[in-house]
Amino acid sequence: MSDVAGPSSRPRRSTRAPAKFTQPEALTRPALEKKKPIPIDPAEQLKSLLTNPKSDLTTIDISTILNASTWGVLSPEARESLCALLPPTAFANFQPSVDPSHPSQLPQADKMEVDGDESQTRDASLPLAELFDPSTFTDAHFLAAAHTFQDHIFSGWMTDAHKEAVTKYEQGVRDGSLHAAWKDEVWKREHLPPIPVVTSGQPGQSSQSTPESSARAGEAAGLKLSDLVKNSILLVGDVLAYKRNFPQLDITVEKDVIIESIHPKNQSLSVLIEPGTTTSLPPEVLIAFSGEPTGDTKRMTFTSPTNLENSILDIDGRVEKARRPNGNAWKAVTVHRWRQAPSPDDDLQLLACQQRGGRESHGTLFYLRGCYYHER
Repeated sequence: MSDVAGPSSRPRRSTRAPAKFTQPEALTRPALEKKKPIPIDPAEQLKSLLTNPKSDLTTIDISTILNASTWGVLSPEARESLCALLPPTAFANFQPSVDPSHPSQLPQADKMEVDGDESQTRDASLPLAELFDPSTFTDAHFLAAAHTFQDHIFSGWMTDAHKEAVTKYEQGVRDGSLHAAWKDEVWKREHLPPIPVVTSGQPGQSSQSTPESSARAGEAAGLKLSDLVKNSILLVGDVLAYKRNFPQLDITVEKDVIIESIHPKNQSLSVLIEPGTTTSLPPEVLIAFSGEPTGDTKRMTFTSPTNLENSILDIDGRVEKARRPNGNAWKAVTVHRWRQAPSPDDDLQLLACQQRGGRESHGTLFYLRGCYYHER
């Protein structure tokens, strides 16, 4: 008998399909619920299109929206409302006229009508929408205005924040509380002190002479701070802004003081000042500077700009006395003054938030001394 097993003894592979694996119901991922669309407010959507710098209106060809085809889709009421915003040249019955004062029309002045008379551009018997000329949409002036409107949206000029800034600027111009710091910098660049002119004298010698304006400035140097105080060049409530750069130390010292009182006999000035390196005065000091100083605010008295500078540098503490140059302190102090003193009706809280309490720059002590000397 053969040892080799026959075909009948060989194990057979099952041809039955294996059972499919089914994940337990608890482990299956729940069906995602369909998100409900968030309702869009048409008013907010329109506002975004007309004000948002990322609006689609800034990237499209504006003539694809403002054209005769879209004009025809509008309702009669909408067309009539828009026509009230258009100039007289947008209507078919517009007839240009020449002003009667023009030389070519003087002989017919009695027959001409003044430009802009509604009688020659509008017919009261017809609605404005029927007189509208669709060729206005392809006019170069209209397209230029539409492109400018796109630029204004892209630049953010239509946003609420920009409108508030413009309103604040206009209000500041009207009430005199606006202060543009860049104007002070431009004024300083355009009003530099005169440069001495070097002239040769005897052989081997040289002497410095200045122009006539410099000579007069030298004469004005004879005036003292008390002379300015006596003649109301400096007043109680003025802010004296000190600023000097020390290149050798790479330091710029800035500090404001406010004139609290003036001694009637020796014309010395009593001022309030903040300690350390603090530059600005607190709002309550800028508005109500009478009475005893509160907090860290200090009081000091001086009789000359040099005395004021040394006191400020002592309080600042960053520049030692041995490192201080012998500069002209008159040029380092700028006077800031209200155009008119605040009244009880003014918004004192808003005024206190502005730089130096809304005061305007009147120039340096050096400049005011020169002006007083030449005008007296």
